[in-house]
Amino acid sequence: MDRELNISGAIVDSWVERASSTWDRPRVILQVVSKDRPGDLVIVQADASLVPDRGWLEDLGENMCHGSPVAAVGRLTIGGLLSATQIQFVR
Repeated sequence: MDRELNISGAIVDSWVERASSTWDRPRVILQVVSKDRPGDLVIVQADASLVPDRGWLEDLGENMCHGSPVAAVGRLTIGGLLSATQIQFVR
């Protein structure tokens, strides 16, 4: 699980999870269809601070970004999610 993974594709679904305690931070969850493997759906989780601006954060929370291109870099978790350390959105 130490391998870094790059994914690029299109957002199928998205939502924002609010912090559940004072120690947690809000997270963005994305379902992404990979450009390289169109049959695969990858779940990407990222700290909300990685989202470039508040407009993007609001749109992701309201599911207004379906089909938008996204690229993410991170590590796979034991549960199979991509825990992103970098994320780039394109409108």
